[in-house]
Order: sequence, then C-alpha cells, then structure tokens
Amino acid sequence: MEFTAEEAAGKLGVPPEDVFKTLVAKGDRTGPLAAEVPTGSRLSLKKLARASGNRTVALVAAEEMERLTGYVKGGCSPFGMRRPLPLYVHDSAAGRPRLYCSAGRRGVQLVLSGDAFVAASGATLADLVED
Repeated sequence: MEFTAEEAAGKLGVPPEDVFKTLVAKGDRTGPLAAEVPTGSRLSLKKLARASGNRTVALVAAEEMERLTGYVKGGCSPFGMRRPLPLYVHDSAAGRPRLYCSAGRRGVQLVLSGDAFVAASGATLADLVED
C-alpha cells in the first residue's frame, strides 16, 4: 500500500512539515541529483537548479528514479541509493528537532534531528521550495 507524505504524517501523528519527501531530478549540467523537501511544500525547480549549479532541472519519471536509486516510488530514501546522488535539503531542516524521511521501504520512516540528517546524508542546505 502506498501512502502520500501527508498520509504518513497523519499515521505517525506528527506535523506534515516534519515529514520530508525525497524527489529525484536531473540537471542539465550535473546530471541526476536528489532533493528533500517538507510535506505540504512544492519543490522549486528554479531554486534547485540555482543551488546545484544547473541552468535547468527537471524531475525524472518514476521508472528512471527507480533505476537510479534502487528504490520504488513512495519508498525512496536519501540514504543507501544504488548510486550516491548529490543531495539538497530544504534549509528548514537545520535545527529541526525531528525530521522524518523514508527509510527505503513504503510505509517505513526514519526519524532523526534535522542537524543529524544533514550530517549523516552530507546534504547541502538550500531554499528549495516555492514561495
């Protein structure tokens, strides 16, 4: 069964902004990359392009995401991808006491502080969401 990030937050009983979703994209200069943004927000492809040194960035189709990461749609974790991708996380992760992200299977979440997430993932903090 596949849950949206909003449904996952409800099942966990946590605010939606504590649950981050992993999105995979491709930049015109850098190739594949991943972004982590809070539930309820919309990824700004322009801001992701700027943060990653690309002119343009486009989300990849589910089939390509699965091929690149080794994860299925709805269970893509920023950790343990088949091939490590540059990871960008919305700057609201910094200092956040709890950040939930996919643990690599649908319906299974990993929780850690935002600072621990950034340290463990090696992610770059950036403003990634549409205003």
